[in-house]
Formats: sequence, C-alpha cells, structure tokens
Amino acid sequence: MKFIKISTVFFSLFHFFTFSLYAAPDTGLVKKAENYLNSITGLVGDFSQNANGKKDTGKFSMLRPGRVRLDYNSTPVQLVSDGEDLYFFDKKLDQITTVPLTSTPAGILVRKNINLRTADIVVSDTELGDDTFSLKMHLKDQEGLGNMTVTFDNSPVKLNSWTVVDAMAGKTEVSFSGLKTKTDFGKNYFQLERHKTESTSGGDDYYE
Repeated sequence: MKFIKISTVFFSLFHFFTFSLYAAPDTGLVKKAENYLNSITGLVGDFSQNANGKKDTGKFSMLRPGRVRLDYNSTPVQLVSDGEDLYFFDKKLDQITTVPLTSTPAGILVRKNINLRTADIVVSDTELGDDTFSLKMHLKDQEGLGNMTVTFDNSPVKLNSWTVVDAMAGKTEVSFSGLKTKTDFGKNYFQLERHKTESTSGGDDYYE
C-alpha cells in the first residue's frame, strides 16, 4: 500500500511539471495584450535600459504604425524607426547602421494592425504575476534571430517593459515610466538627417 501511495505522488508530480513545461500560452492574456496595443496610437515617456550590464536612461517615443524613437541621456546613440527601417545612430562616429524593421522582434509592437495570433507571429509563452503579465514572442521561422518578452501592468493594462534577446544571446532590458498618450509629433520627428550609413546588406549608402 505504501508503494502505491509513493508511486501515485511521484506520478502526480511528474504530470504536473510536464504539463507546466509544455503548457500552451494563455489565449486570454494574448488577447488582452492585443486589445491594449491596438488601442494606442502614440506614446511618450521615460525609459531605463540594461544592455548586457551597461545601463542608461532616456526618452521613449512611439507612433503606430511603424515609428519608434529612443533618445539616450548618457550614451551618444539614438534608435529611430521611420516605419520601414530601424536606424542605430552613433552620434560620436556620425554613422548609422540600419536593419529592416520587419526583421526585428520589436517591429511586432508597432504594426498597423496587431494580431499576435497570426501565422507569422509565435507567442511561445505567457506568464501571469500579481501585478503584471508577460508574453514571449518571435517571428515565425526566425527564432534564431532573437525573441522578445513584453511585460504589461495588469490593471489598468499598460506597457511596463520589454526584454529583447538577439541572435548572439545578447539581452537588452528596457523598462518604462511616466508613459502618456501623444500623437502630435513633429513632421520629421521619426527621421534622421543625412549621414553616412553602414548597410547590413553590404556596402555604404546615404540616408536623407
């Protein structure tokens, strides 16, 4: 009888941990995040960043579809997306490196219509905490290029932070504070002036 009880407990624990490991993402949390992201057009606020141990703060701006801007306080760099490409502007070197916005996990959050259950987006995990919930996601067939975990406040739902892991396993954590809605950005706010550009596709180019 004792053997049966021990075996039953062991099997129950094994079943629990196995189920937890392979549990499907919570569709309710996915929909909750979707509804919030589609409800906002523009945001502005402060951010704190930890990129592989290097910390900085700055100002965050976003305007859907496709536009993001991060201005750093201490580091002489700027990240800007104009709706098509994401530009990394090194002010000290006066140089820009560019990658297609669609090739980055962050591009998911600034689409015109955000559907986190579409064929090209994979939400691989969800987690519900006391005050927050989070979604881990990547582009379909591009998990090797990195993934993104986005955390939201529970009530009211609000963007809290995101963590991006790149193809080289480098981790960048960004948390937000003081976020407010804003849509009246200047005409060229999400643009950069003409600078030499180092293209990821090879060769140099110039961006107006």
